[in-house]
Amino acid sequence: MVKALEEALKRFATGTFAVWYPMLQRQESIQFVDHLKQLPMQNWLHVGLTVHTPALDGFGMHGSGMFIINPPWTLKQTLQSVMPFLTEQLAADDGAGFLLEASE
Repeated sequence: MVKALEEALKRFATGTFAVWYPMLQRQESIQFVDHLKQLPMQNWLHVGLTVHTPALDGFGMHGSGMFIINPPWTLKQTLQSVMPFLTEQLAADDGAGFLLEASE
């Protein structure tokens, strides 16, 4: 996915690209966003929603994330108001939470 986005950015640097990924306890999932942040781009938004505490055995998905390259300029502000509500509504336990970060 990272290589495909790198090629896409060479061809359409101002395009908007959105990548969904599962939040897992596997190392590949944890490092995925770090690899995306190293792409040759100037504008990105990363949002994640955890709905429950990760399983003790390390298996299963505990949330979802989206990484958006060249996001719409109003998206960050919208997510700042929506994510607390979504977290509250979808929380299965005290491990629920959200992450919102952007380049700047």
